[in-house]
Amino acid sequence: MTREELLDKALSCNRCGSCRGVSQDTVPNPSFSLQCPSGMTLLGAYEPAGLMYIARGLALGALKWDKDLADFLYSCTLCGYCEDLCSRGYRHTPSITILEELRRIIPDELKPPSLTRLAQYLCRVEGNKLSLLKAYGITDPDEEGRTDTIIFADRTIMANPSKLHEIGFILQKSGQQIGCFMNKPLPPVDTALLNAGFTGQLEECIEEIDARIETRGVKQVICYNPESLSVLLRHSNSRAEFIPITRLYSRMVAKKPHKKLKMPAVTYQDPCHLGRYAREYVAPRRVIAGLGLELKEMWRTRQDSLCCGSGGGVLFNKPALAKRYASNRWEEAKATGARLMITACPFCNINLNASKPKGLDVVDLTSLMAEAYGYKGKGVDR
Repeated sequence: MTREELLDKALSCNRCGSCRGVSQDTVPNPSFSLQCPSGMTLLGAYEPAGLMYIARGLALGALKWDKDLADFLYSCTLCGYCEDLCSRGYRHTPSITILEELRRIIPDELKPPSLTRLAQYLCRVEGNKLSLLKAYGITDPDEEGRTDTIIFADRTIMANPSKLHEIGFILQKSGQQIGCFMNKPLPPVDTALLNAGFTGQLEECIEEIDARIETRGVKQVICYNPESLSVLLRHSNSRAEFIPITRLYSRMVAKKPHKKLKMPAVTYQDPCHLGRYAREYVAPRRVIAGLGLELKEMWRTRQDSLCCGSGGGVLFNKPALAKRYASNRWEEAKATGARLMITACPFCNINLNASKPKGLDVVDLTSLMAEAYGYKGKGVDR
């Protein structure tokens, strides 16, 4: 993106302030009335409008990069609420595109070392445990030839035996023939490369992914990690369909017999990359209802859901700040009266677990699915 293009996009923000708050007319609790994780926790410069002014200043040459500007930029979770809400109105500021561009052009010495290291090692696949899936009838397209449907092995499951066992068990129960590139995994892309501004490396990974799934005739790619799903949806040029694993679960609970789970009322955290980025709000709720659970929604939910605080690399770069962001979500969860929060994102799970108040808990929807279909392995994450 040229300096002129950056300025043009940043000028589309007229600083109306709408993206600071929720879209509902009435709010039951004043603490639930704000939406931007960094803006509601810190100061105005951290809000979307403040960041757009920074983009203008940089594009005009009136501002120069320094540690303060970097702090503003890397405190944002890139949850997408500001752009989503803006797009519902009479104009559209592509704030995520702008913020990702700022992370690309910021001088290397100001990029957080933690995000740079994570991006540099993201596509390493040594030591993966994907062969565990073979016990559940999952085949490798490189060995079997053409495969219609595959499970995308992202970095949160690639070396995670307990989660691989759960997912493998569920896929077997689905009765669908599903493959996975195991011997030579696909680059396990997610938002880490965008968070660190490594767009060139991301393009190389996507080219490899597209070429290999095209060669093997893959028509559908199931993604466990919403961050991988959103990146593939936005950047892949493949003709394959990329879907969240929650959609497979939704079809299963509607057609495949399973036991009902006897648990107290639950609430649900909409992951930003599953919801706002991938527009999937229905399937997880159908799964929760299909498992026999009573769902008590939080005030900010679906497209107005509050980010858990882990996105944008904040979890890895500023873990203490990520926990502060998550505490806002837990206050809203407590107001529902539910004692258990369900989510369908591994990063939501990590951050919410690290900040949960006493007497409350968070669980991965995949673990509940595995339990409902009779999985007895040690990997059940409850």
